[in-house]
Amino acid sequence: MRWVVVVAMVFTFALAAPATALAAPPEYYPPIEYVPAAGSNYAVGRTMAITQIIIHETGGTWISAINWFQNPRSRVSAHYLVKAWGGGIVQFVAEGDTAFQARVANPYSIGIEHEFDPRHAVWHTDAQYRSSALLVCAIARRYGIPADRAHIIGHNEVPGTDHSDPGPTWNWTYYMSLVRACSTDRAQGVARSTLRTIDNQGFAPAAGLEPETVSDEVALLQWDLAYLGFMNVDEVAAGGGRFGPITEAALTAFQESNGVPPTGSYGDRTAAALAQSLVANPSDVPIKDLDAETESDDVSKLQTALQKLGYIDLVTGYYGPMTLDAVSAFQQDNGIEATGAYGPVTRMALATRTRAPTVGDAVGDAAQDALIALVPSVPVGSVMFVDAALLP
Repeated sequence: MRWVVVVAMVFTFALAAPATALAAPPEYYPPIEYVPAAGSNYAVGRTMAITQIIIHETGGTWISAINWFQNPRSRVSAHYLVKAWGGGIVQFVAEGDTAFQARVANPYSIGIEHEFDPRHAVWHTDAQYRSSALLVCAIARRYGIPADRAHIIGHNEVPGTDHSDPGPTWNWTYYMSLVRACSTDRAQGVARSTLRTIDNQGFAPAAGLEPETVSDEVALLQWDLAYLGFMNVDEVAAGGGRFGPITEAALTAFQESNGVPPTGSYGDRTAAALAQSLVANPSDVPIKDLDAETESDDVSKLQTALQKLGYIDLVTGYYGPMTLDAVSAFQQDNGIEATGAYGPVTRMALATRTRAPTVGDAVGDAAQDALIALVPSVPVGSVMFVDAALLP
């Protein structure tokens, strides 16, 4: 009898050993439960550095996926599984080991399965998206993986794959907006270059911009000038936030029209004049910054503006996936980083796009004349080549 007890204890310890042997993840990881996959379903160690994260759908229930990864005959596994309801995370394979989840990509990727079973009415949920995004952000931070679609891909995007998951119901736009919101790269970027605006005037950049500057502040300045009729909207959308000759000409024209010395630089007097002009020409778009999960009249106002431009069908007052998709699409169409969040640059771009033309062509002509004055004259019949990508 004692022998049976000892054998039972040894067997129990053998089953528990993999869980205790797994190193604890860094503290910035979300809560994770460890359920080891069968040893035949993965390979110990790695032959390549981890450079990608692969998104999967189970095509079955949570329980069936767990059973499959623990079945030694299945010869498949994933590193993680995220539950639909509640977003719970289970880990099957250590990140330092090679899960059998994406064929040629196995050596350099981490695979994350997502419970999805339409036959039993198991769909993707907000909790699942958010939990998975936190996990992806943590993995990206740990291995220095960029939080973008070149490095976070679907199983169906792996070279040579015959899989189609994740399917059309997986909302990549919403998911990546969550990943960007929590990623270390994005947090560091925001910390390094928080957009500086005039106090209590989130629609005008703070003074101190000079020609050749490239920044979000320049992009905001360009959209402000476009809103007031001093820059061509399509040139702003293609300009990439660069303070080039077109911006300098437009700013000079604005200064001349507002009694400011026409220096072509954006200093304190010009910033004050710009803020005053914008206040005198209010827009119907929300002034406050908005992001996911917000529910307010301002969200309704944002949705109304997007609806006017054909980016959204319904006005609900809730900033959910539908609004994130619409804002992201608008940003992509206007040369703005597609975060899905509504901030100063998106605000002025939206205000410009939705505003009926009220400023005469004379203002635009003044900016064009100023630009011509900046360009050296050339002999008649000669040809001057200009790199259009550098102009704004």
